[in-house]
Amino acid sequence: MKIIATIPVKNDGWFIEKSIRTLAAWADHVFVADESSDDGSHDIYDKLADLTNVTIIRDRPKFSFNTPDLRNYQLDLARSFDGKNIIFELHADEVMSAEILKNENREKILEAGSPGNAIMMPWITMWDKPNLYRNDDSPWSNNSCWFGYCDDRMAKFDGPIFHGPRVPEVFLKNKIYIKNLSVLHYQFINKGNELSKQALYQVYERNHFPKKSVEHINKMYSIIFDNKNLKLDKIDSSHIAPWIDKGINLLDEYPSTLLNWRDREVLRNFKKNGAKYYENINIWYINWESKRLEAKAIGLDDIPSEEIYDRRDLSTKIAHWWVRKTQFYAFWRLDFFMLLLTKGPNKIVSWLRN
Repeated sequence: MKIIATIPVKNDGWFIEKSIRTLAAWADHVFVADESSDDGSHDIYDKLADLTNVTIIRDRPKFSFNTPDLRNYQLDLARSFDGKNIIFELHADEVMSAEILKNENREKILEAGSPGNAIMMPWITMWDKPNLYRNDDSPWSNNSCWFGYCDDRMAKFDGPIFHGPRVPEVFLKNKIYIKNLSVLHYQFINKGNELSKQALYQVYERNHFPKKSVEHINKMYSIIFDNKNLKLDKIDSSHIAPWIDKGINLLDEYPSTLLNWRDREVLRNFKKNGAKYYENINIWYINWESKRLEAKAIGLDDIPSEEIYDRRDLSTKIAHWWVRKTQFYAFWRLDFFMLLLTKGPNKIVSWLRN
């Protein structure tokens, strides 16, 4: 039985070398599925040629909003190895705790190897600094996540097209919880990149679900602004020191950058659909005109030619401020009452049934 790991990548050059090198140290084989990155990631891949257990696909198919298709693609890559193996999916901004380097902890993963078992582990969110993690009552604290499963060579992903679990849904009932191994999540130590990422997610939601309540979209993504009762603790050195000893510096810091590929994608959507189409979703914490001017200065031509104005009325600005500040719905808004009328009865029925 092998441990096969997959990493979906799109312009994650700021961290991808760390995630690949740490994965290669404990997985039998690693598949990196890159969607034609243009941020220098391919230069990094060239540096990793010494990792003989890593296969890099540099131009994977583009699956847009459809997460199951991407995961089934990665599953097919993993199934290029014979047998009912254990398959992990880690993201480009994640690193397994260095505790995995202890033989007994790797064995715990192998012991979960009954076909159909799904592996859940603690998920530690690093915050602001690369040696600090969120440890309070927020949604970013004391979390666990699905990371792997033992393949039966029959299952497929067929769940939600966005934000679905990393294991085939049919396996979720067979949970194996490995509590003494954690995955460290670094997305919030690169705040500029993260804010752009969440803005693009909301643009995708607006594009693919035009009838979805904008108040619901805004509420879903407001958790990235949750700083209430913020408490940060220093990560135990056992999680990162052995990686650093191997030359993988997990203490790098990342300044906020003005323009990244997600910003460019938002600008392309503005050009295609008009900025007005997105005025009610909560993405205007970013100065999109400044982004447009920077994109123009470097010669990008698939962006709006006209100035991008923040066209929100005062009520919308207050609603966006409110949901970022409180993580509660803007309850005075018409869209909220419409959402309440359509979703409220179903929630009450579900509550009564349970």
